[in-house]
Amino acid sequence: MNKKVYSILMIGAISVLASSCYKKWLPGEKPYFSNNCNFSQDQYTVYPDRTNVFYGIFNSDYSTQPMEISLTNMTHSDGTPAPELTGQVDVLQWKDYYSGTEKSVDEIQAKRFSVKRPSFDIRSTSGDIIFWPSDTTNIKPGTYIFDVIAKNAAGQKTFQKFKLNVKRPRPYEPWYFNDDTGERNTENIDGQTVPAYQHPSLSGVKDQQNIDIKNTDVRIYYVWKQSPTNTFSIKIYDKDSLPISFSRFNATKWDSIRYYSQSANLNVQFGFNRRFSEDSTVVTYDRTNPYPVLADMQGERAEISLTYERRYSGSRTFGGIRFSFALFKQGGWDIIVKFSKNPRFEND
Repeated sequence: MNKKVYSILMIGAISVLASSCYKKWLPGEKPYFSNNCNFSQDQYTVYPDRTNVFYGIFNSDYSTQPMEISLTNMTHSDGTPAPELTGQVDVLQWKDYYSGTEKSVDEIQAKRFSVKRPSFDIRSTSGDIIFWPSDTTNIKPGTYIFDVIAKNAAGQKTFQKFKLNVKRPRPYEPWYFNDDTGERNTENIDGQTVPAYQHPSLSGVKDQQNIDIKNTDVRIYYVWKQSPTNTFSIKIYDKDSLPISFSRFNATKWDSIRYYSQSANLNVQFGFNRRFSEDSTVVTYDRTNPYPVLADMQGERAEISLTYERRYSGSRTFGGIRFSFALFKQGGWDIIVKFSKNPRFEND
């Protein structure tokens, strides 16, 4: 080893030794706890049939990390203990990212795994509050009171009498029932107060007299049925409750139906394993639960457009209906589109 290289190494070693000795005598960093740490809200409304997550609600105000945040003193509104909130439930968590390019339900399911967590939960370091899907026979709709403790090595703070408002389940969206009474909401149509329903968007849909059909002339119903698999079927009926064949929607490109997924940031496949009934009046898809995949976490909705082509007054025209939805209950669903005026599909 030449003298120049040796000198450089020795200088480096002395520098490291001096630095370590210097750091040894420096005072250690003291932990800090800010009494100004806070939550951005003190009331949380949840629906028991889905995952409810409240992200980014805790501000540590530069308190030393890590912090330990926990739920405590959970009671009913009358002050009696509410141990049901701490009951363990099976929940699905992700071990791999949902990409939106998956080709089957099984491929999506392989990216998730089941763990047990308390029904009412909190992430101990971030303060994110979570209410996992729970059975309403165990956790009744109503108001619950709870405290939150945030602490680190330097101190702690208790946030008292936060409210958890557990509503009735919403097994699908959009939902048109009162969350407290269960009664159907109302809407105003042409100056009249009538029961509220989902109405699709319509474009170029005419009745038998070639007069535009309004979207309020069409109602959408969701009917759940017990099933060992998660599916949904779409059916369309005329004003006489006779089924309309999907062959009528001759401009629909079934293999290209997509909806935009915010989490995947791309247009993803509408459903899986599409199949038609023999008379083409029912189309059925396999699905995840919830559907879309992150409907509960991101508020996503699946959307479908059904279009058809016809000749009217010597011109080629198009008509179509479009609607979006989400499903939160395991089993089979029938999505029924019901016209109160018969649409015209024939050429003129």
